Amino acid sequence: MKPTNYTVTRLTAIAGLATILVLGIVAAFAPVAAQGPEGDFTPLTDHAEQMAAWAASPHGNTYDPGKGPNTYCSRCHSPQNWDPAARPGPPPNCITCHFAHEAEMRIAETMDFVPEEEWVGIYCDTCHVVDGDRIDTTRIVWFNPIAEEYIPMATPNQLCEQCHVNSTGVSETGGRGVDHAIILGGSAHSNWAATIGERRPDYCSDCHDPHTQQPKACVDCHAEVLELPTHVGEDLGSVHVESVSCIACHDASGADVAPHPDEAMGGMWTTVETSISRSGDVSVVPIVSHSVQWLVACDRCHFADNPWELDVLTAEGEVPDNG
Repeated sequence: MKPTNYTVTRLTAIAGLATILVLGIVAAFAPVAAQGPEGDFTPLTDHAEQMAAWAASPHGNTYDPGKGPNTYCSRCHSPQNWDPAARPGPPPNCITCHFAHEAEMRIAETMDFVPEEEWVGIYCDTCHVVDGDRIDTTRIVWFNPIAEEYIPMATPNQLCEQCHVNSTGVSETGGRGVDHAIILGGSAHSNWAATIGERRPDYCSDCHDPHTQQPKACVDCHAEVLELPTHVGEDLGSVHVESVSCIACHDASGADVAPHPDEAMGGMWTTVETSISRSGDVSVVPIVSHSVQWLVACDRCHFADNPWELDVLTAEGEVPDNG
C-alpha cells in the first residue's frame, strides 16, 4: 500500500444520530511491513457503533491540561504530537502541566506546550490501518509517529504495552518517568491450571472492551460466586457482597485494603495506596489491582487492633482461640 494522505475522521452525536465529523488533520503513512499489500478494508461508516463508543471513552478524549498537554507526555496521550527530544526538566517546572492547586500552568523549557486545537489524540489510525475513508479491522497495529509506519502487533497486550509501560528510572527520562505497566499476577488469572482445555484470560481485551475500555465485572465470568455461602451466606457473606469489592479480598499484589475514600462509593472496600507527605499528611488513593488470587486471608483486614474496629479473625475466617 503506497503512502497516502487522508483526513482523520471522528464520530460525534448530533440530535441523537451518530454522524462522522471530518477534521482537517492530514497525515502521511508508509506501507505496512509484512502485512500484505492491501489488507481487508471496509468503510469507516460501517463502524459507527465502535467509533461512538470510542469517542465516549477515556481514550477518545485525552486532552487534559492537568495530565501533560505537551510534546513529552503525548508519547502515549497523543503519539502524533510526541517529540522524542522532549525530556523532563529541572524542578519546579519539570513538566509542562497545569496542577489543580495552581492558577497558572507550569511551563518546562525542555518540552513544548500543545494547544487543544493541535492535539491529535488517540483514534482509529493509532491501532488500525486506515486508508482514506477505509479501515482494516482484521488486524491490530501500532502507528509509529516517528518512522511514520504501522508496526504489526502480535497480541492485544503487545499493542496496549506500547503506552502502558514503566519508564521510571529510565535514563532517557532523566529517571523521572511514569509507572503505567499492568502486571497480571497471582494464581487466578496468570497461573491457573484449571483452565486446561480453555484459554485463561491473559489478554487485556479479555476483560476490557477495546473501544469503551470498560472492564467486565468479576461476576460476568464468575457468576457462581453469588451462590457461595462465603459470599452471600447468613454470616459474613451478605456483608461482603454489599460492602466489599472482589479485589479487596482476592488481590495478590500486597496492596493496602480499606474503605473507598470517596464517600459517594458508600464505604465499599477496595485496594488503595496509602502515602504520607513530607508534612505528615496521610493520603489514601484507590487503585485498580490486576493481580488476582483464589485464596483469601481474612486477617488481612480482620487483624487485632485494626483501625476499623472489625471483628478479629484468623486467615481462615475463624474466631481465634485466645485461650
